[in-house]
Amino acid sequence: MTQPSIAVAGTGAFAGALVRALARHPQPLSLHVLSSDARRAADLAELGRDHAALTGAPPTCTAHRVNIGHPGELDRLLAKVRADALVVCTSEHSPAERTTAPSAWTALLAEAGFGLTLPLQATHVLRYGQACRRVTPDTMLVNACFPDAVNPVLAALGTPVTCGLGNVATLAAVLAARLDLVGQRPLQLLAHHAHLHTPASPADEARAWLDGEGTDLTRHLASLRRRDRAHLNEVGAAAAAAPLAALVGAGPTHHGHLPAPAGLPGGYPVTVRHRRVDLRLPPGVTRSEAIAWNTERGRLDGAAVDSDGTVRLEEPALAALRRHWPDAPGQWSATDLTWLRDDLLRLRDRLRSLPVPAPAGPSPEPSLQGVAP
Repeated sequence: MTQPSIAVAGTGAFAGALVRALARHPQPLSLHVLSSDARRAADLAELGRDHAALTGAPPTCTAHRVNIGHPGELDRLLAKVRADALVVCTSEHSPAERTTAPSAWTALLAEAGFGLTLPLQATHVLRYGQACRRVTPDTMLVNACFPDAVNPVLAALGTPVTCGLGNVATLAAVLAARLDLVGQRPLQLLAHHAHLHTPASPADEARAWLDGEGTDLTRHLASLRRRDRAHLNEVGAAAAAAPLAALVGAGPTHHGHLPAPAGLPGGYPVTVRHRRVDLRLPPGVTRSEAIAWNTERGRLDGAAVDSDGTVRLEEPALAALRRHWPDAPGQWSATDLTWLRDDLLRLRDRLRSLPVPAPAGPSPEPSLQGVAP
């Protein structure tokens, strides 16, 4: 019997921390690192093997160069790897750009909200998902790139996506540690990607329950949001190892939190078993209520995404965008993804050549998850 396998697409900070965490898993796993940069893939795979050796863990780690722009090559690679789960940690926008290469583009995103990057976050994972449908339909697609908003769009396009990583899972992992919980089972948290930052209105704050009772964790959330983003990113990646292992049958049932299970908007408490992710909502909260609550909180990112994949830009986000793109749409469907992505890339190229405008006020922190090709 072959051992469970997980492929990780990407070599950025989140992907690297995830590979290291999986490499230390106590049960056999076959890990694969996919990247357009063969050297980076080889380096990360070697680092994964080092972590496995240092801890005496059994996972193996192999590097592969991938060309997602060439469907034939991508199909052949995925058919060769035939992973139980493919985790996509690569997109066309990195939140790190805000600090590494500030420009009029990053200033626009700071004003309009992270939701504006949705088309750039979705392209790579969509290509991977389409390839899986063609050649390895049993491979479970897991998205680490803005999953709270991207996964509903993928689902609307007929690309099955099992769940996301990070975001609500990062918040829950840190909260469980702060509360001295043994595992996350006593904790149930409803939180969107936007809740990585403090909402302007207390009414928009994440909702939490402990042992089935509603509780206010605002103080703890405020404290963890002040932590270094790179450290929180690493926690989120490390916390992803347990649900991924459970998902591919290499670990016990996991009671935790994940964003966008089965293409739902936002983040939820879940139970993860072999090839299955189920919601574990608190008493008195229905599935439809939880979905509606998360859909509404998406507006805090500047773009709310309905469960049918319709994206609606909030008025402030649209106003900021139309200063640079006068006829930009205020609402679009999943089928508009390709041309929107192309137009956003052209806009980005133009704005990257312009300096950051004089600040008009405080801007939000960058997103937790950094992704790289």
